[in-house]
This record gives sequence, C-alpha cells and structure tokens, in this order.
Amino acid sequence: MNSRTQVILFALTALLLFASAIQQQTGLFKFKELNGVVYSNSKPDLTWHNFIDGGLQDSTEAYLQQNFGFREPLTRFYNQTEWTLFRYSQVAEDQRIVITRDNWIFEPWNMEEYYQSLTYEFAKDSTEMAETLEAEAQRLLRLQQLLEPYHTRLFVALLPGKELVCGEHMPKNPGYLKKKTITAYEFYRTRFKELGINHIDLGEWFVQMKDTVSYPLFPQTGTHWSNLAAIHSADTLIRYMEHLSDSNMINVKAGNAWQRTLKPDADLESLMNLIWPIQKAPNMFATAIYDFDTTAWRPKLITVGDSFYWNILNYTPVWAVFESVPYWYYFSTVYFGDDDLNVTHKISDIDVLQEVIDADFVMLSYSTTALYKMSNGFSQSLLNKLIQKQQTEQYVRLPHCDSPTTVNYKL
Repeated sequence: MNSRTQVILFALTALLLFASAIQQQTGLFKFKELNGVVYSNSKPDLTWHNFIDGGLQDSTEAYLQQNFGFREPLTRFYNQTEWTLFRYSQVAEDQRIVITRDNWIFEPWNMEEYYQSLTYEFAKDSTEMAETLEAEAQRLLRLQQLLEPYHTRLFVALLPGKELVCGEHMPKNPGYLKKKTITAYEFYRTRFKELGINHIDLGEWFVQMKDTVSYPLFPQTGTHWSNLAAIHSADTLIRYMEHLSDSNMINVKAGNAWQRTLKPDADLESLMNLIWPIQKAPNMFATAIYDFDTTAWRPKLITVGDSFYWNILNYTPVWAVFESVPYWYYFSTVYFGDDDLNVTHKISDIDVLQEVIDADFVMLSYSTTALYKMSNGFSQSLLNKLIQKQQTEQYVRLPHCDSPTTVNYKL
C-alpha cells in the first residue's frame, strides 16, 4: 500500500470519527429511531472507585455504543450487509425471533407452543397444567353466574396464534425435544363447552377458512392477525354479543381491499432494523365501514386481554359501535377508560368491581400463547370482590336496555 493511499484512508477515518463526534454532541441530523426495546445506559461519572476497578471503562463503552453519532444509519447498514451477504440477523441469533427459509417470521413462544406446548413454561407436566386451567375455568363459570343479575355478560374470545393458523410455515425439527402435551387453547375450547361458559372460538374459525379467503390472516413478518382478519373478527364478536344479549347492535364490515403493508404487519421484521424490507408476499388492507342504525343499542364493553385486541381498536370503529370501550391490557394498564382517550391508568387506580357491574359486556380476549395466564388475575380478583359485595350489598345497578330487538346470530 503506497503512502498516498495510506494518507487518504487516514483522512477518511479521521473525517468519519470527527463527523461522528459532532453528530453525537449536536444531533444535527435526525434519523429514524431503531426498533426494539432499548435499555438506556446513562453517561457514567468519574469516581475514584470506578476508575480503580475498571467499571468506568465498561460503563463508558456501553454508553458510547448507544450514543455514537450516526448510530441509526450505521447500524441499519451493518445489519443489511449481514442479512444480504450471509442471511444473518443478530436478533434471530439472540432467539428473539425465528426466521424460516421462506422468510416467515415467528416469535419463539409460537414455536414452542406448536411443537411441545407452553405447558413446560408454567407447570412440570400436563396434570399440573390441567389443574391450573381447570381452576381458571371454574372461576370464570362462577363469575358468569354472579354477574347475570347485574345484566353484565361475561364471555371469552379464544383467539388464534400465528402457529395455529400458519403451522405449515414452521421450520422443521427446531430442537424442541419434549413430548407434545396439553395446550391451553385445546383445554379451554373443550372445557368451556362442557361447563357452558360463554365463549367464541375464533381459532377454530380461522383454521377452517384459511384456505378459502383471498387475503392473509396473518402477515408473513408480523406476529398479530392482519388488518382484514381483525375487521372480520370484530364483526363476528359483535354478532356474538347480539346473540348473548338478544339485541340489535351496529355491525361492521370491511370495505374494498388493496395491497398495503402497515407498520404492525411487519413488527417482527422491524426488529431486524434493515434498510430494505425482506422479500415476502404482499399484505392486504381495507377500511372498516359500519351501518348508521340509529335504533341500534350501543353497549359498554370492557376488554381484558392481550395485544391482539389493538388491531381491533386501531382498525374498526369501536367508538361508533359501543358507548365506551375501556381496554384493560393484561389487567395491568387501563386504556380508553377516561373521557380523555390519551389518559391511561393503572388497574389499581380504578374501582374494578363498579366498572364491571356497570358494563354490559366483559370480554376476555386472549390468543393461544397467552391463554396460559388468561385474565392475568382478573377472575380471582373480581370473584373475591363479588363475594364480598354479596355480603355487604354496597352496589346497585340498573339494566341499560329493557327490551332489545331479537336478531339471528351467524358466525
């Protein structure tokens, strides 16, 4: 290597380092944030202790890795190079996602549920798991019975997971060696029928129609159901509520669909932080429309559930269908439970019992992999409060409607 080349390379390296330092200090250029959960490392302070034990060097290195100039474009360039040349992704190496040969992306718990079930994450064997699930089913049955005098209808929506509907895209022999055992979805769908617990099995519906619909039920590189699947599921859930209450409600349907990929459709792919999207089949998108039936009943719906419900909230006109739609996300955070829809609360900040007996419907909405912890303590907490209420009789509630119109329910 001649001296001129060395000078040029040195100058370029110095220029890059200088530009990076300027960008770090000034933030002159704004770049799209990297996707994924980031645990922020604060800038370390110099102390005698961390200087002596070497902690200052480690802390400074961790801080600079997160805050060097041009971090976002350089990270995406590096990730894109590794993916294009070697089909390698660090996020897959870290087992945060699973990428198949045909570019389908799943989460690790979808894989585990499909090949051996998530039972082993929650119990030592199928017997212990069945006991846990049975206890939850019995609590739900008792809640359903206790809420009837208040005209609050409790029901469960069994939602499909990606592994249930798109199992043919799973990689072969992924290394799960334990024997396939009981799944929460199969247990509940059978036991709810036996006990007479109000429920609707959207998982079974999705499996039945997957080969007959003209749109993807799950996007190839996303974890949740597609926009169109969410709209049709919302309409089905509304019709089920009509059936439970013998009432007439506003119905929704999907408008004309066209090819479009939304951010949630590629939420797993986005974790790879690439420059260009990976090769995949196109997604479909439609706008939800609804009838303007002024005679329809607009009930209050409380939903306790997992993240699948977000697509219904985001893509269907729930505020036109319902009087209110508070969302108790994993029975932890309350969304849309206030007049100001941007305000969120903790479950501990609200009167759960009063909210429930003031509601017309309470829906437990969980997908296959989240069913192992269905209700997230809601059933036990509410059951205790209801039993205590029976003893104290502190609350009174009147029904919202006296004689709703009868309609036929059809899935």
